[in-house]
Amino acid sequence: MMLLTVYGVVSIAFLALWIKHRSVSLYNQKMAIKLGSMKGSLSDTSDKLDLLSRGVDTILSDAPEVHDLLGVHRSLESAESLLFNQGIPISNSESCAIASHATKLLLKHYPETGGETSEPIPGLIPLAKRLAAILTEAEMKAEDIEISAGEHRRLGEILHLVSRFDWAADCFQRANELDPDDESSLRSLSEIRRQSGDLVALDRTLERLLAIVPDDVEALQEQLVLLEGRDDERIERNEKRLEALGIGLESFEEEIEISGITKRAREYEVGEKFGPGIISSASVLTKKAEKQLILGEVGIALETVSLAIEADAQFGPAWSLKARLMAAQGKPVKEAVKCLRRANALGEYTVIFESEILEKDGRSDAAIEVLAEHLERTPIDSEARGRLSQLWLSKGSIDSSKAILDDAPEECWDSTTMNVMKGRLSLVQSEEHRDETGKLDPIAVIDSLVSFDRAIEIDRESGLAWLGRARALRYQGALDEAEVALVRARRLIPDHPSIPLEEAQLCIEIGHLEQANSLSLEATRTLKNSPTVPFIRGIISARLGRLEEAKKLFSTSLEIQPEHVRARLNRASAALLCDDLETALDDANLLVQTRPNHQLARLRRSEILMNQGDWTSAEIELRDLLEINPNHSLGLVHLGTCMIAMGKSEQAEKPLNKAIEANPHLSEAWYQRGLLYLDFGKSDEALSDFESAVSSDPQHIDARLRIAAILHERDDVEKAALAWRRVLDVDPQSKLARRRLEECRALHKSSEPIIPKD
Repeated sequence: MMLLTVYGVVSIAFLALWIKHRSVSLYNQKMAIKLGSMKGSLSDTSDKLDLLSRGVDTILSDAPEVHDLLGVHRSLESAESLLFNQGIPISNSESCAIASHATKLLLKHYPETGGETSEPIPGLIPLAKRLAAILTEAEMKAEDIEISAGEHRRLGEILHLVSRFDWAADCFQRANELDPDDESSLRSLSEIRRQSGDLVALDRTLERLLAIVPDDVEALQEQLVLLEGRDDERIERNEKRLEALGIGLESFEEEIEISGITKRAREYEVGEKFGPGIISSASVLTKKAEKQLILGEVGIALETVSLAIEADAQFGPAWSLKARLMAAQGKPVKEAVKCLRRANALGEYTVIFESEILEKDGRSDAAIEVLAEHLERTPIDSEARGRLSQLWLSKGSIDSSKAILDDAPEECWDSTTMNVMKGRLSLVQSEEHRDETGKLDPIAVIDSLVSFDRAIEIDRESGLAWLGRARALRYQGALDEAEVALVRARRLIPDHPSIPLEEAQLCIEIGHLEQANSLSLEATRTLKNSPTVPFIRGIISARLGRLEEAKKLFSTSLEIQPEHVRARLNRASAALLCDDLETALDDANLLVQTRPNHQLARLRRSEILMNQGDWTSAEIELRDLLEINPNHSLGLVHLGTCMIAMGKSEQAEKPLNKAIEANPHLSEAWYQRGLLYLDFGKSDEALSDFESAVSSDPQHIDARLRIAAILHERDDVEKAALAWRRVLDVDPQSKLARRRLEECRALHKSSEPIIPKD
């Protein structure tokens, strides 16, 4: 029984083990089948991925920049994971760093395009949308992204392309904050403001744009439309600037008219609010009188402003306008000044106009006293200080004029008037230096240009600043820039009497003498007693070869202003060319006595003495000149000429050599040394110097005659004939050259060999 029981238990155990083994075997078979199937699936998937990868590489092989966008995609995935999906809070600085890194990777695929918006590469737009979504979800602003101004602008451009206008505007504004001189950001920002209809923000953006590009016509015109109906001083500024640029305002006449209607309506509202029509009626009558004054109806305007004063005797602008009208009508100055004092007591600014009235009445000392008393009370009044400086300058007291500016407080120099006066004084200083020495002071000209540029920077509609800039540029020889500045000045202050004078002088510099003559005649009508007008006309006549007429015009200028240095110097030159040596010498003597350092005056005096044959006095004058300027090339040449004429040829070579060393392109120096070598019997050296003179000045007829004569004497027929032909090219009327050329032809024919005939 026990054995049977043991056998039974063992049998059952073996059966259980067999069943278990069977089950495990079946499971293993199933797992092997599944693993085989999975391996096949993985192999198929790997093949598909490999095929896909090779296909992508093949398709994008010609567009590697698109292939590189995968890195941007991974960066955005990482940014999203770090910012939103990891479940761990991170600091603001870390968030900004993560977003900045992703933004920089995106911008690498949207490079700088020189100010023009470029077309993004395919695939960049979806990534830009995703970046915008990340930044919006992270509640960031443009200032949180740590990138440069240019990168902010490019980010704004690409976000503008994906229609994320809020973020684009924020980026453009941030770019402008980082780089205030970047106009492209402001142009893009103005486009967004324009599309969104935010006119107030658009006005601010255009104002910032005009601060960078003050002459942008489209911005000026658009801002005029935006300011329609508003009482804003920028309307007048933009209109003046457009007129200065030569742009008509016809398209804005309706807006200007509407603005005037709106302004009158506001004045009426003010009158109804603050009083029973008194302020409104006085204001309306005063403005009506101003319009009548503009139309030239002075008498009617005076009656209208009197009605305004009757309506409200405490209305200051009416008293001020009455003073102007009385001055225009030629009423007694005391009455006009009394009206101005009344207006001043009512709070009006009248000191400038009071000084102008007194000056026109010939009481310049009283005008100066009025301004000086005002500046003692209000030293920071830059307009009054500039006006006082101008009055001192017109009286010829340059030191007093300069002292007024030097005593000005620092805050006064943010004024156009002050900078214009400083520039004018610098020009006067340079012109004084020219009257003393014959040359402009270049440092003073540069200082004046800096002052005028500063004045234009403060007020771009200052016609006087543009006029001064034109003169400074003309003194520097920048004639094209001077012409541009002068055109602008004429548009801003068309009736200023100095405009045609400056234009005439610029035309003389350019060589347009006929135009300069017509401009000088225009100036004659407005400046009858100015010595500059006949002086400029004399210069034009001299350039045209009308020397007698030029001499008379210079004499007229000297009758008006006897101390006019340039008029006297030019009259001496014209008289010398007209063989009026007595007048020429008198002018030159007076200049040398009053301006002993004027080099050109001494040179002209030496030339006159040489023409009179007074070689000894000419030598003394030239040596005095060379003491002032040892390298004065023409002075050295004339000294050599004097030495030759006085029979001191051995002393002439040294100054002539020095003149050639100082100015190798001075043809007269080469010519005079050639004459010296002829005296020494050195014909080869003389010929070389005469050729150098012709090389420096192809029209030097005397040098060409000497060359031809030397070759003719050497019996070099062909070269001599060629030299005589070149003389005739310069002077076709030369009888000597024509006769010598015929001699050369005759010699050439007689020297031809006789060929025997068969």
